[in-house]
Amino acid sequence: MLFVFDLDGVLYRDNSIIAGAPKTVCYLRKAGHKISFATNNAMLSRKAYVKKLNNMGFDCTPDEVMASAYAAGLYLKSKRAGGKKVFVVGEKGLQQELKTAGLKVFTGRSRVSLPKSTAYVVVGLDRKFNYKALKLAREYIEKGAKLIATNKDYTYPGKGGIFPGGGSLVAAVEAASGVEAFVIGKPMPFMLNKLREINQIKSKDTIVVGDRYDTDIVFGKRAKTKTIMVLTGVTSKKEALKYNGKARPDLILKSVCDLKKYY
Repeated sequence: MLFVFDLDGVLYRDNSIIAGAPKTVCYLRKAGHKISFATNNAMLSRKAYVKKLNNMGFDCTPDEVMASAYAAGLYLKSKRAGGKKVFVVGEKGLQQELKTAGLKVFTGRSRVSLPKSTAYVVVGLDRKFNYKALKLAREYIEKGAKLIATNKDYTYPGKGGIFPGGGSLVAAVEAASGVEAFVIGKPMPFMLNKLREINQIKSKDTIVVGDRYDTDIVFGKRAKTKTIMVLTGVTSKKEALKYNGKARPDLILKSVCDLKKYY
């Protein structure tokens, strides 16, 4: 089986490891399963996520990690966007991935003169988001830029509680521009298709493990994979149990550590 793990709220919260998570992933590897990691959080580059996961004891390789910032770069590269200008609402990880994909990146904090128009506006989580960035994004879209969202997660779990996610910023740009964003991350299938392609695994042999229904579980449901909900993130047990029939995750577990009981 290929296990595709979400990160925030599943394996860790901010920089705090979910108790027993690294040992569980190691156990699954030794049992012969393949492991991948998929996150909507676009604050870090894939390289940075690999470093973070390895420092936490998950022993992963770059090919096992699919972050929405990296996926956005892959998507735009597939559209032959290399060399084109892009206005970014997002942090260094997203900016780095788009530069690596060959795009010319500008932000509301750029020290160089901003272009009159761009081919794309790409929006991810930016903890320094401000009115200037919103105004510029709207203007570029009005002039013809295509709006791309790394994800539409309205919140994410962190140390100390639940925080506004990239989807909150996407909603602001959509409202200001009147244009709906094209979404790269979960629950859209782009990242999962890439991971299955890398691992040469069919949908029936894939399991998505996540902490939120509208992204992680729907991500797996759309691809006809098995889905497992864990309760260490944003979803409570009461909320998880409200889904019935085909909508319900195949398993609802207290944490990833409980996977040892089934696999």
